Formats: sequence, structure tokens, C-alpha cells
Amino acid sequence: MVFFQPRHLRAFLAVVHGGSVAHAGEEISRVQSAITHAVRGLETDLGVQLFERHARGMQPTEFGRMLQTHAETIFAELDAARGAMQRLAGGARLNANAPIFTLGIGKQRLLVFVELMKAGHMGAVAREFGISQSAVSQALREVERGVGQALARRSPAGVAPNAMGQRLVLHLRRVLVEMARAQEAIGYLRQGVVGQVAVGTLSLGRSWLLPEAIVRMARAHPDIRVSTSEGSFEHLTTLLRTGEIDFIVGGLRSQNQLEGLVARPVVRSAIVLLGRRGHPLHEILVREGWAAMERARWVLPPHDTWTRSALEAALAQRGQGAARVAVETADVVITRALLNTSDLITASSPHLFRDEIRSGELLILPLDPGAEPRDIGVVTRREGVATVAGRLLLAALMAVGAETGAAG
Repeated sequence: MVFFQPRHLRAFLAVVHGGSVAHAGEEISRVQSAITHAVRGLETDLGVQLFERHARGMQPTEFGRMLQTHAETIFAELDAARGAMQRLAGGARLNANAPIFTLGIGKQRLLVFVELMKAGHMGAVAREFGISQSAVSQALREVERGVGQALARRSPAGVAPNAMGQRLVLHLRRVLVEMARAQEAIGYLRQGVVGQVAVGTLSLGRSWLLPEAIVRMARAHPDIRVSTSEGSFEHLTTLLRTGEIDFIVGGLRSQNQLEGLVARPVVRSAIVLLGRRGHPLHEILVREGWAAMERARWVLPPHDTWTRSALEAALAQRGQGAARVAVETADVVITRALLNTSDLITASSPHLFRDEIRSGELLILPLDPGAEPRDIGVVTRREGVATVAGRLLLAALMAVGAETGAAG
């Protein structure tokens, strides 16, 4: 959530670069009273002093320098949006000085526009912000009028961004994320390490690695809040690229699925076969080996998963037919319940069922699929994890992984 007024940032940067209100006014063609109002508004919203005032001018404080770093990133993002949209426009007219490129529109208009492009329904956005649908429509028209180009397609079903609108919203979502980071960084300077980490989680990361890392970090930094988003790898990489999450934890993918992203292994995981305590297949497998697999009934994840592919390859190499799948699910909770209450077996990373294996509820069956171990780790943007809180959680993840590797 952004609490300060974004349109004040341009005046703030002008003072930083010019060293005085007078020079800032000349740089951006604003009267001095408007510059002063903008700076004071930011200081009030953020609760800090951004400048030291002297007879010879204004110098940014530590808080001001922190905000400057984030503000320059924000305007670089807006410049990138303008450049990308100019390329899309080709020979058509595009107003390079549109208010959206200088954050010259109000905070609510900015937030309403981005949410409308995301949600696609004026009524829903109007209810979320407590405004009329005509006000939502006006926010869209104002941005389009400023840019000089249509940014969305209207239909009875709602509003959908066109190619130019999609490009603009991609950059604006990054701008909003950077604003939130600016607030977090200033809070860190004021109070110590505080803030929020947003993590995308895949099954191999959320079952044990991430929870243990959170507990480890919270012992030293109890004021950091962690939120998680679950979903497919494709969905989570979209959130990562737009800056809505800080990193992803889970099973790593091939490099061709990581364009613009960086994978960092934390621990390796093999595949084992699992069944309940006292499973009748256990002793039969000891005597007959893989030949006994034709009697097995399975609960397995879908075909497009690493685990399923590895198991099918192992069965084929040993001359076995396809697994007799009774239940197909990627849900660990469902799989756990079925294993504990039936004679179904599964193939899985042992990390997903670590507690059940330790307690003896589930047994590792005496056959080794021989699959190549898979890396479990984190995926970040190429520039890394931006926030202090995020970097602390990442360090905790690496520590948990190192201890797991040493123990295993």
C-alpha cells in the first residue's frame, strides 16, 4: 500500500538535484510555493525530515537520500514505459510528456487506473475504492487523453488493456512496488529492521524449507511480516517479474523457463517411494523387487510434473507397464491422508513428508527409482532481492538448506 502522494516525487527530486526550492521550480516549471508544499507533504506522509535547510540551500538527510534512490528507480521505470510505448506506437502520435510519465496524476487516479486494467470491471473497481463508476471511467479517459492513445478495449463484458495498455500497466505495477519499498526502507531507517516479504511458494518449498526459514528469521527480527502466494510456476513468475513478490521458493526449473530471472539452489532432493506403516507391499518388494510393482496402486501428481515423469521413466527402464493410478492430485494434504488410510503408495521428495517419515507413520519402500536428484531453491529477478527484509529471509533459507544438506 502506498501512503504518500506520488505526484510529489518529481518536486522532491528536483530539489535534490537543484539544491534549493528556487532551482527546483526552474527545473520543472513550478512556482516555489508548490515545490515547498510537495516536499512538506512527503515529509508529513512519511513522518521524517527529508532535507536539512540552510541559508545556502537544501541538502537531503539520510531519509532523503534513501527516498532519492527509490524515486530515481521509479522515474527510470516510467522512462522505460514511455520508450516501450513509443516503439509500439510506431509513427502514431504519443505524448511523451503525459502526466502519467511524470506522476502528474493523483494517487487515487493512479491506483484506480492500474486496478481497472488488472480487474477489467468498472463496477468492481468502483466498489473497491468507494467511488462511482463514472469516476473509474474518468480515470481511464484521463490517462488515455494524456498519452494521446487508446489503452483499452471497451465491451459489455468490461475493459481489457490493449498491447500499449498492457505495457504501461506492467511498468506502473513496478512503480507501485518501488513506492512501497521506499516506505519500507524509510521505516527500516526509523525503527530498525521492519517490513514485509512477499514469497511465491511451490509445493517443494512451502512444506518445510520456507516455514523453518521464517521461524529462524523471526527469532532475530520479529517485526518482519511474511506473506505468501501459491500457484503454478508460470503464475508466480508473472508476479515476480511485476515485482509483486520478492522471490519464489520451490523446485527449480530449466534455464529456458527463467528468462530474465535467476535460480539459486538451496538443497537437493531425490525421489523415494512411500507407503503407510505396515504396508503389505513392503515385505513383498524386499523379496521380488520391481516385479511386485504391478500390484501397486498409486496416488500421483499430474503427468506434467517432475516426480511423475521421473517415476514413469524408472518403470519403463525396468520393463514395467504404466503405473496404475487410482488418484491423480498435486495436493499434498490429500496425498498424505490417502497414504495414511489406504494401501495406495506414491513417489515423492521425502522432504514433503519429512515429519511423517520421522514419526514412522509413512515408510520409505525398499526400491530406489534412481531418478536424478532435483534442486530445491529460490528464483529471483536478475537484480536480486531489493528489500532488507527479503534479503534476511533469503539468508535464513540458505542456512536451513545448508543444515539440511549437512544432516542428509
